[in-house]
Amino acid sequence: MTISTGINYRLRAGSPMPTEGGTDFIIHSFMALRSTSEMDSCATDLPASNEFMGQGGVLVSASYTKLPLSGGAVFKGKKSDNGAYVEEGNY
Repeated sequence: MTISTGINYRLRAGSPMPTEGGTDFIIHSFMALRSTSEMDSCATDLPASNEFMGQGGVLVSASYTKLPLSGGAVFKGKKSDNGAYVEEGNY
């Protein structure tokens, strides 16, 4: 089993606003969504329904593909949690 963990950041920001001269724009940002993804290259079981949001868990998505190997069900895939908002710079 090989599991790799990645952290993703999605910046929350408003629409670009023109500066006083009208030729440049600035973006006001407020917090960032920090979420974690796990990639598994050789999983033997899949996430259960109760691991997803709405069923009491923290996962928002999962995607798995069955590998064409003999000897049982083996999958590769990725699952992501719902994340949390953090202040920019507090990674």
